[in-house]
Amino acid sequence: MSASARRYLRVLISLSLGILLLWLITRGQDVGLIVQHLRQANFLWIFLAMICALVSHFLRAVRWNMLIGTMGYHTRPFQTFYAVMTGYLANLAIPRMGEITRCVTLGKASNTPFNALAGTVVAERVFDVISLFFIVVMTIAFQFVFLKDFIHRLFWEPLLARGTGNWGSIVLALAILLLLLTLAAWQLWNKLRAADEDSIYFRIKRQLRGFVIGFKTIARLRGKVWFLVYTVCIWGLYYLTVYLCFFAIEATSHLSPIVGVTLLAVGSLGILAPVPGGIGTYHFLTIITLVELYGIESEPATSYAYITHATQIAVNVLAGSASWIILSVHGKRPWFPNQPDQAKHQKL
Repeated sequence: MSASARRYLRVLISLSLGILLLWLITRGQDVGLIVQHLRQANFLWIFLAMICALVSHFLRAVRWNMLIGTMGYHTRPFQTFYAVMTGYLANLAIPRMGEITRCVTLGKASNTPFNALAGTVVAERVFDVISLFFIVVMTIAFQFVFLKDFIHRLFWEPLLARGTGNWGSIVLALAILLLLLTLAAWQLWNKLRAADEDSIYFRIKRQLRGFVIGFKTIARLRGKVWFLVYTVCIWGLYYLTVYLCFFAIEATSHLSPIVGVTLLAVGSLGILAPVPGGIGTYHFLTIITLVELYGIESEPATSYAYITHATQIAVNVLAGSASWIILSVHGKRPWFPNQPDQAKHQKL
C-alpha cells in the first residue's frame, strides 16, 4: 500500500470514529428537541461569533508575519491570511495537513522558501501549546473548589467506597504502573537516540527537534511584546466565539464567563484530536462538560456543541474556499508583489 493510500485510510478511519462518537452522543436523546433548539437559536450571536473567529485568523496571519520576518522574509498580511485560511480548509480533509498546505501556498504566492516557512510554523505551534497549557491551568485555578468537589464526588468517593479494604493492592498497582511508565520512557529514549530514518521514532525525534527550533525562533524574535499582544487577542477572540454562542440558546444564556474559559480549554483539546475538524471529539468533550459540570440538559448541550462547532467550520470553509480562489487567480498578480530583499534568500 502506498503512502498516500495509507494516509487516506487513516483519515477514513479517524472520520469514521468521529461520526461514531456523534452517533453515540446523540443516541438516546430527543433528536426533535435538539433540532428545535437549533431552529430557535439566535443567529445574531452566532454571526458575531463568526466575525470573532475570522478576525482571530487574520491576527494569526499578522503574528505569523512577525515570525517570518525573523528569517529575513516579508509577506503581506492579507497574503498570509489567505494562506492561513487555505490551511484551515485543508485541515478539514486531512488533520494536520493545513500546516504544510499554508506553507506551500504562501511559498508559491510570495516566492518564500518552504523550509523557512515550516520553521516559523513550528515556532507558532510551540507558542500555541504553551498558551493552551496556560488556559488549562487558569481554568483549574479559577474553578479549583468547584472542580475539586466534582472530582471528589464523581471519582474519589466511589473509589473510597470500593477500595476501603484494598489499600495495599491499590498502592502496589500504582507502584507497578509507575515502574512500567519509567521503563517505557527509558526504552523510548534509547530508541530515539538510535532511530533510523525510516522508523516512526525518527519522525518523533524530528518533531521534538522542531520544537527546539521553534523555541529558538521565538527567542530571537523582534517585537516580542507585540507578539504576546497578538497571541492574547487571538485566544481572547477564540474565547468570544465560545462565550457569545451561550446567548444563542436560552438554556445556556445564564452561564458565567468563566464557564466559557472551561469550554475553550476542553474544546481546544477536542479540536487537537486526530480527526478531521475535531468531529465527534469536540462535541463529546463540550457536551460532557456542560452536562456533568454545569447541569445543562443533554439536548440543549448537544445543540450548543453543534452550533459552536458549525460556526468554526463555516468560517473555515467559506473563508478558506475564497482564499484558495483568490490565491489561485491572483497569486502572481502585481497586487501581491514580492519584497525586494527576498531574492538574496532564495538559496536558504
